[in-house]
Amino acid sequence: MIQRNFWRDNAALLGVVLILAVLGVVGYTSMGQTAFVRTTLSGLTLGALFFMVAAGLTLIFGLMDVLNFAHGAMFMLGAYLGWQFFTNPTFLFGLAPLILALLAGLLLAPLFVWLFGKVELPEAVQKSLPGLLGLAGILVVFFAARGLDILDLAKTAMVAAMTAADPLAEASPQEALSIFWLRTAGMFIAGALLAVATSRPGDKTRTVHPDQVRRALIGSAVMVVITILATLYREAAPRAVLMWDANLRFFAALLVGALLGAGIGGAIEITLIRPLYVRPIYQVIVTLGLAYVLREVIQLLWQPLAYQMSRPPLFSQPGKAENIFEWFRTSSVTVDVLGVTFPSYRLFIILLGVLMLVALALLMNYTRLGMVIRAGVQDRQMVEALGINVQRVFTLVFMLGAGLAALGGIGAAPFIPVQPNMGDAFQLQAFIVVVIGGMGSYGGAAIGALLLGLARAFGDYLALKYSLSPAIAEASTVIIMAIVLLVRPAGLFGRKE
Repeated sequence: MIQRNFWRDNAALLGVVLILAVLGVVGYTSMGQTAFVRTTLSGLTLGALFFMVAAGLTLIFGLMDVLNFAHGAMFMLGAYLGWQFFTNPTFLFGLAPLILALLAGLLLAPLFVWLFGKVELPEAVQKSLPGLLGLAGILVVFFAARGLDILDLAKTAMVAAMTAADPLAEASPQEALSIFWLRTAGMFIAGALLAVATSRPGDKTRTVHPDQVRRALIGSAVMVVITILATLYREAAPRAVLMWDANLRFFAALLVGALLGAGIGGAIEITLIRPLYVRPIYQVIVTLGLAYVLREVIQLLWQPLAYQMSRPPLFSQPGKAENIFEWFRTSSVTVDVLGVTFPSYRLFIILLGVLMLVALALLMNYTRLGMVIRAGVQDRQMVEALGINVQRVFTLVFMLGAGLAALGGIGAAPFIPVQPNMGDAFQLQAFIVVVIGGMGSYGGAAIGALLLGLARAFGDYLALKYSLSPAIAEASTVIIMAIVLLVRPAGLFGRKE
């Protein structure tokens, strides 16, 4: 009985493995070892890139039912932010104090709920005051940032990437510190005004525990200290980073890109997505508009050009390693894999995709957060009855999904050009991956990404060999999706509702 259940429960996975094995034998015998291995490795690289985008989309789209059409833009944004940090981080350190000051003010929201929650206000004032305060906060942000030459900060990485100039020569913001202190103070005031607006003065239905107020004060104080340090070292910090070893700076760029992507994703969820959970059509409109806005902002800051992020020395030393073990010693640009010379950085992309899958599996299956996420998706009311803030958990899920997409973007930056439309094609493939794998199944997303990557690589090989149109290889991914949906409408690992 147990054996019968095993075969039934894993029928989809075993079927995929059997099909891939059969196609592998056919491909190996007809193509030869060299062409087969090279094409397979290329397919695995593409599959890893597809999974990097689809992993986050699986959480956001598959678990939360949020149609996030800006997910590809997060992939692009992560690539730009990581490229900026690796090439010349002046832009990031120049804006960090302003963003941190704004967050320091926003963190005071529980304090204002406690202070103004019992204030007697006329009903008309109570309704209009949050909007007026929010508008005032936005105006203060505008005036605090007015005159700041953001384009001059952004161009530092462009100069370093496109010329042979010393990146240290472009590492310092030009604005006087005295003026920048005023901007920072203005951002803190703006954050406090927005926090008062969200506290809804006079609303007696809102209550906070004294511990929440205490944590808010401590968090805001810590953020103020960090803001002061970031302001004082906004010129020295980029120079210090540029003095790091290039390998260390690259892995730091991976972390920074992922964290910034997660932070931006959290802001998007709180401000734009949260009010629209019961309005899926509005989600589509808002996220499509957001993707357009992010793309235009990127073109404004860095111009509609394609940049190539240089590979760290770990993957760019001249020569070829005879095997992976020799590569650890030589850091060669290529590695011999079963008789095929293959770029070592592409192997790193495959490894990054595997590590992302393992980390996601551990998070969802062996942590309390993963348990709460799965429970909140299945029965939100029951989880809330247990005293868990499901809304906050969903914000964390959205942040995690956006962070994974941003991590994929910076991981792909040394492999593909960094340009404003780089996320569009990957977003389409990510949606196809999620549909093939099944809604909410990260394992299914991995299998779907593997199938699409191999299909695209072998399709390109066949198109080149038989002089066929490249569109045939592009259409192969859609054909696979159609076949899977005909056989299993819920996807390979999806469950029927």
